[in-house]
Amino acid sequence: MEYRKLISFGKSSFVISLPKTWVNGNKLKKGDTVFLDERNADILLSPKEVSLEEEQKEITIEVDGKPVRRIQREIITAYVMHYKTIILVGNEIKDKAKELQEFIQNLVALEIMEQTSRKIVAKDFLNMNDLSTDNIIRKMDIVTRAMLEDCKNMFTDDVYENINHRDNDVNRLRFLMYRIVWFGLNNPTFAIKKFNLSPISLLNLWWLAFNLEAIADNVKRTARYMREVKLDNKEKQVLKNLLETISEDYNQMMKGYHTRNPEIAHSILQKKEEMLKQCEDFHHRNRNIPFAGYLTDQIKYFITNLYNIGRVVYQGQLSTP
Repeated sequence: MEYRKLISFGKSSFVISLPKTWVNGNKLKKGDTVFLDERNADILLSPKEVSLEEEQKEITIEVDGKPVRRIQREIITAYVMHYKTIILVGNEIKDKAKELQEFIQNLVALEIMEQTSRKIVAKDFLNMNDLSTDNIIRKMDIVTRAMLEDCKNMFTDDVYENINHRDNDVNRLRFLMYRIVWFGLNNPTFAIKKFNLSPISLLNLWWLAFNLEAIADNVKRTARYMREVKLDNKEKQVLKNLLETISEDYNQMMKGYHTRNPEIAHSILQKKEEMLKQCEDFHHRNRNIPFAGYLTDQIKYFITNLYNIGRVVYQGQLSTP
């Protein structure tokens, strides 16, 4: 940090000098226009056109002696942190290749460019300029709605495998959103000018994506337990009615988000305690039935995650950069 003196310029203006290194580094010259963004007591100054020159970072991950799940976590970390080349090496590549290949191919814009018995090289082709955070959230929302529709009918139409497959789609979009958030926090000027998102808005976006993915997981697990639980017809209908209600609440909550309407969120959140009570009553009646407890827990988690989304909606942070 350095200090600059404020110089009076005419009767109504003031000027400060800019560091020559900053001017040269951004290839500016006399007469060029710069971008000025006032934020409370602060001013953000940047070139009119933000040049996004992405660093071509590379990382090597050793796979020997590690379970596949750990390797996957390391790949996700590198992906989210914007490494452009991810290299997996080790003698155990040949034994883990199939799982690792499927995992890499499920990440948006990450492609395997080279593969041998001891090495896998994945290249990232993601271009931040081509992304839209609104579109990604809408895709996550649409897929989750479809999962909910199928889940409601699991007692009569077992489509669990389809639900599970769509949950993978939500996962990959979640990781993509995490990546945008991480990149935006490290490049705040780009985030403001490209996505109109401040650091606070980026964190709210991360929280929204986190809870959308959590709800998709809840739906997947609910469907799994609906496969196993042995309920009588009356209790099946009670459960279906409960799922119908929370599905409608979810749809309305996301409508509140998309239309920036906090009143919708408040009206749904008023029902939280009543919905949880219905879950408890269902569990009490079926407490001796295998899987009924697990099933109830997933629905309660769903309600809690929906409440978390409500906070994003009524706080209104996403609409204010």
